[in-house]
Order: sequence, then C-alpha cells, then structure tokens
Amino acid sequence: MKKKIIITGGLGYLGTELCRLYSGISWRHDITVIDNRFLSERINELRNWNIKFIQGEILDKNLINKELKDADVVHHLAGVTDVAYVYNDINIERDNKIKQIAIEGTNNIINSLNDKCKLIFPSTHVVFEGSKELKKDLNEDEKVCPILAYASSKVINEEDIKKRVKNYIILRLASVYGYSMDSLRISIMPNLFSKITSQSGDIKLYSGGKQLKSLVPLLDVVRCFKFMEESNIKNEIFHLSKESLNVKDVALICKKINPKVNLIETKDEIPNPGYSISNKKLLSTGFKFLYGIEESIKEMVEKWSANKNQNLELEYIKRGEKEFIDSRGKISNYELSEPINLIGYIESKKGSVRANHYHPVQEQKCLLIKGQYISVYQDLLEKNAPKITHIVNAGDLIITRPNVAHTMVFTQDSIFLNLVRGEREHENYGITHTVSHKIVLDEDRDSLLKNYKLNCRCCDSKNLKRIISLGYQPLANNLLNSAKENDEVFPLEVNYCQDCYNCQLSYTVEAEKLFSHYLYLSSTGASFVDHFKEAAKSYVNEFNLNKDSSQIIDIGSNDGIALKPFKDLGFKNILGIEPAKNLSEIANNSGIKTIQGFLNKDLIRKINEKADLVLASNVFAHVDDIKSMSECFFTLLKKDGVLVIEVQYLLNTLLDCTFDNIYHEHVNYWSVLSLNNFFNKQDAKLFKVEKINTHGGSIRVFITKDKNKKTDKSVQEFLNKEKELGLDKFKIYEEFSKKVDQIKINVKKNITDLKINKKTIVGYGSPAKATTALNFYNISKEIDFIIEDNSLKHEKFLPGVKIPIKSKKFLKEKPDYLLVLAWNFFEEIKKNNKDLAKNIISIKDLENINLK
Repeated sequence: MKKKIIITGGLGYLGTELCRLYSGISWRHDITVIDNRFLSERINELRNWNIKFIQGEILDKNLINKELKDADVVHHLAGVTDVAYVYNDINIERDNKIKQIAIEGTNNIINSLNDKCKLIFPSTHVVFEGSKELKKDLNEDEKVCPILAYASSKVINEEDIKKRVKNYIILRLASVYGYSMDSLRISIMPNLFSKITSQSGDIKLYSGGKQLKSLVPLLDVVRCFKFMEESNIKNEIFHLSKESLNVKDVALICKKINPKVNLIETKDEIPNPGYSISNKKLLSTGFKFLYGIEESIKEMVEKWSANKNQNLELEYIKRGEKEFIDSRGKISNYELSEPINLIGYIESKKGSVRANHYHPVQEQKCLLIKGQYISVYQDLLEKNAPKITHIVNAGDLIITRPNVAHTMVFTQDSIFLNLVRGEREHENYGITHTVSHKIVLDEDRDSLLKNYKLNCRCCDSKNLKRIISLGYQPLANNLLNSAKENDEVFPLEVNYCQDCYNCQLSYTVEAEKLFSHYLYLSSTGASFVDHFKEAAKSYVNEFNLNKDSSQIIDIGSNDGIALKPFKDLGFKNILGIEPAKNLSEIANNSGIKTIQGFLNKDLIRKINEKADLVLASNVFAHVDDIKSMSECFFTLLKKDGVLVIEVQYLLNTLLDCTFDNIYHEHVNYWSVLSLNNFFNKQDAKLFKVEKINTHGGSIRVFITKDKNKKTDKSVQEFLNKEKELGLDKFKIYEEFSKKVDQIKINVKKNITDLKINKKTIVGYGSPAKATTALNFYNISKEIDFIIEDNSLKHEKFLPGVKIPIKSKKFLKEKPDYLLVLAWNFFEEIKKNNKDLAKNIISIKDLENINLK
C-alpha cells in the first residue's frame, strides 16, 4: 500500500541518512522532506530519489497542516541542535528559540496529524542529565531529571505526544555518532574526537575521561526509525543505545587508529559522573544493531584525514575489487572517487583512434567492457611533459586527470563505458567540457599498432603493469650527423609481468634500426677488455675446453672482444655472430671469424659444428623474440654444452636507481627469478649464477640442456635474496619509480644552480645511458659539448638533446666541471683525465639533493 511519509528536518544529521535509507522505496511511496535550509546538492539528490522537498518552518501552521493532514507517517526530526551541553554554556536568547521551536513547532505537528498517522519522535537520553550519581542501565520507567532547555523541551514534547497522539513511538537517543554529509553534529563527543584524530591533534579528557556515556551509531538510529515505521508497535518509549563507554575508552579507540593523537587528562570538573540507558526493551522487539564505535570512528578519521594513499598519477588503472566468483561467472566492484550523473556507451573498431583531447575540469573515467586499447597521455600543465603510454584491458577502469591530453588506440574491437560527472553535450565539445588536442597522429597510431608489446615476452601473460615511463625518446645509440637532423622517437617504458616477474619495454623498435650500423665498440674500455680476458680463463678451466677441438661461439660479438682472449690462448675454433656490418668487418680484419647477420634459423644453418660453449654477453636483453633466440642457442650447442649469458642485473638497477640503463636496445630487464622461470619453460636448466661488475652491476648465468648437470648453490641463493627483497612483488618497482622522479627533480635543480653561477660544463662519454638520462632530465644547452674517446662518434650529436660530441683535442681551456656521463667508468676516466677540468664529477653526483 502506498504511504505518504513526511520527514521534518530532512536535511539534518539524522534526516540525511534517513532519506538515503528511504531512497530504496521512494519510487513506491509519496515521501516529502520539510526543512528550513536550502542545500543545493542535497536537494538535487532528493529529487533524483523521487523525494519531494519543501523549504519551510515547522512554526508555519498553515504549511504544516497542509502537508501533514493526510500523512500516514511523520518522522519529526526538526529542531535546534546547536544547544548547551553544560550549565556554563546557557544563552537565554538561544534557549528561548530552542523552546519555541521544540514546543510550539511540535504542537503544530501534533495538531495537524490525523488519527491514523504514526508519529516517530526522537527524544534524548539527556532527560536524565540531572543525575548526581553514577547510574547504569536506566530503563524507560526511570524518573526524568532535565536541567537545560534542550532536555526540558524534550520532556514536554514527550508528555504532549503521549497525551494527544493516538499512534506514536518515542525513541530516546543516546549520543549519536557516525559520518554524514551533514556537519552540524560534529560537536558530539565521538565525532569531535574523530575530527581531532584526523588532524593528529590533542584530545582533552576532563576529569581523566571517567564520565560514562551512552552511544549509538547514526546508521542504526535511522534503521530503527524505519523499523518502527514498518512495525505494528505503537504508543511506546524506547531507549536507543548501542554501547556504554567512558570518555577515555573512546579516546583510546582514537589513539589506536592514529597513534599520533595526544591524550591530555585534566582535573577539570564534569557536570555529572555520567549514566547509561538500557536497550533491553528495544532488543525485545527484534531490532538488531549492525554497526559499532570503532568502525565508525575509523570511517570518519579516514574520510577527514589527508589521503596518503591517493593515486597522484596523471592517468591510472583500477581493477575490480571484492570480486565474487561462482559457476555463473564473476562480479567485480569499482569504487569511484566522485558521484556520476551520465554514462556513455561507446563502441570502437580495431585500429580506430578516439579522444585526442583533454577535459579542462572533469576527471575522465572509462570502464573497458570488451577489447583492448593503448592509452597515450600527456600532462598539459607541465612544460615539455613527456608522452606516456600503457595498455588497457577488458575489466580495467582507467581514470584520467583534468588537463591531461589523452588518446585511445584500439588494438581490438572494443566497448567501453564513459562515466561522467557533469555534462558532455555534443554541441558543447571544444567549448565547455572537452577540448581537442592531438597527441597521436596517423603515423603514430600505425607504429603503436605494429610494435607495441601487448603481452609478456616470457610467458605470454597480459597481466602487465607499468613500472616507469621515461617518455618518448630517441634511439640511444643512433647518433645524429647534424643538429638539424630530426629524431625518431618511441615510447621508452618498462612493464612488469605479475605472473613471471619479467620486466620488459612496452614498445619494440625494429632491430634493423638499432643494430645494422652500430657505433658502440666494446674494446674502447680497458676494464671491459680485462673482464673478458678473465672470463675466458675461467671458462677454459671450469669446462675443460680444448684449444684444438672445442668450439666457441659468441652471439652479438661486437668487435670480437670476448673471442680475442680465446684466440690469444690458441683456440682454433672460435666464431662470432654480429648484426652490425661495420663491427663484423672490424672483427674479421683482426683475425676473428665473424658472420654478419641476426641470429635466426636461416643463419645457423650455415654453421656445421656444434658448440661446447655459446656466449651471449649483453645481448639477451636486446632481443624481442627471446623464445626463438633460445631455440637457436640450443640448436648451436652440443647436448652437454653450456650457454653463458651476461645481462645487466635488474636488482642493481632497482636498488641503485640506474634507470639510465633503460633504452630501446634493452627490451628485457632480467632478474634470476625471471631468467629461471623463462628457461624452465624452455626445458633448460639454469645451474650457476655469478655477480659481475660490468654496466654498473650485472649477472652471469650458466644454462644447459644437460639434466645431469649439478646445480650450484648460487642459484638458490640468488632466488632467495630476490624474493626477500621483493622482486616478486610490485612494491619495490613502485618505489623505484618514485625515486627516479625525485632524482629528476634533484638533477634539474643542481645543474640549474651551476649555470646560474656561470659555471661551464663539458660532458665526458656518450654511452646510451647518457641519451636516456639527458632526454629524461630535458638537459641540453646546459652542457656545452661532450668529449668522447670512441672516434666513430666524433662530430656526431647526441640524439634528442642535440649536444655535439667532440674529440679530446677540441677542448682548448679547462671547463669548471667535467661531467662524466659514462659514470660506470668514472674512476678510470677521472684517473686518466685529472688535468682536463677544474672539477670532475659524475652525473650520479647531481642526483643528490644538494650538490657539494
């Protein structure tokens, strides 16, 4: 049966939550709120719930009679809540207003009711405020003893209702606590303590906080109102209380939630020792409490505290939470940061592009229902901000901040929901809510669709998460012939596979662009030459290699640096495979047989002899199709042959923040965990691991197909250490990204300070890591030029930042600072060039907060 339900004071503390509770049935009943306030958002909310709003006073007899005369239920919540709690707070003018509204207003309500109407009225437990001694579990028959105007008025209201209303429920409320959109009851003790706790402030405990309080959760109060409205109970008074606690007990709960809160006990007197009311009669009706003091305080503290867990990324992905899965399928829940008023349903074809715009005010939220797309975004509030990309898969909710240009490049036919707060009228596009801003052109779209890595190279999982983006960057080793030459730039970002712990670049540049003409000469550094000499000796001894019969093959052999020590030891069967034509020619001219080409099945058909030892130093991180490469490795090897791989060590990169070792040539970033997982899938065995000092920290791993090969203890030691440090969890990668962002801030500050003080800066060394770092820092004109020992790089320009590269002879006078960009050779460079500049520092020195 349809009811007419009136809620006076419906915009207040209790009314706000009672209306929310009634919103579930407001479509079937005629519900009206009467309140003297006009709160825009709340009234719009009521409208959306089909609840009628009337602004008016309960002192207005004509209004009240008109609206209540045919009502079925009246929740009479209206009244003055800004009241005195102790005798010293008494204000005559305010007390008179309290009495007028409480007594005259309630009489207007009573006079307007028909005989069948049910009145539900909130009285108060403070009708017992005159108790001079501690009393517990007072029941409804206890004699009232009010003192102040608020309690005295409630007692008069109770008497008037009992005498003149034929169907009523009076609920004597304990101190009501809990979060609500209405802020008028913040002075209630648990709410006040929660506010102080959210600010890590001081809670004062008068008389040590010994006063006893009866308390009740807000949500249970409004549930009880609705419970009484729906029940057949009539003409009864109930005490509505959940807990009875000392004030100090509540303060200790706050201290538990936020240990920074300071509890201060004072000797100030309190008006009474307190009392508690019994809920025994209420519970006998079948009503059950669902909420409690600790959870309510925790909610208030969390909602009012600084949001330390807020995601500050420009664009980020949220997955569904609190999932429920059974034989029927899956339910996922998504919590939004703000309410929405519009949902757009959008279909997109594979290969299409959407957005290429930004929103000046609104935050965009898109829930991808089906398909997949590459998201590209760029901060428009930061000068020269990088473009960043990531993958969005079905089930992802992606949130984009205002003033962030964003573009969707669809890799599959897709459907998504656009969740909007505000307006998105098509005729206002480009005027109010959305402004066109192209960051992805047609050629960019084609490149992304062709070369973006949508799954893990090791295990094919799509469960990838971005660790860091260094923006769109040029190819690190593709030096320019002129400062006017245009760079090709590509996304430089590292993703983490949450299934096998592999770390990989999001975008793969064609190998021909990277390696066909290569300017990096391994033999340039003396320490590298020594490294491979020692390595050759250890391999000969450990694997009993024979000068006359053992076959040794080096993949990505560069200028022959790893094979030359074997040649010098008299080994006859050595072979290099090198894709760069210029480097293979250098190696062949020095007497080291080298095949020019990329390692693949066609190339290895040219090789007849099986190898005892295959070397792959600083090459396994460079390959997109690692599964095909590993097949080639084992095709070249004898059954008991050994594969030795040297790669930069991911753990060092993370701990030392050597992010500049990230560049397009390195498509994978290896840990022992990920290498072990990968080779297990290839039916191979990783049997030994060594730590080596190249490239700022690397590892050498030994692999075989020989199942009888004994596994060295080093393997488990490395695996244990990596798990202990969290390489199988995302947290360490997240912390790495934050540290890199701080490093950028420090470097920019330090180099700006040097230039402000008129210091001249010359770089030393132009390794790939210099390209990555300087482009990420956006440092260009601050460095006059770069000195380089490798003559192949002279008169070139570092890509992106366009810094000229010169020979040492070009330096005519000492600069203030020689900035060593090849920081992994810092000591060697400093030793050999100590008279070259007034100060010699590493680029790593700029990473400190204050350069000394």
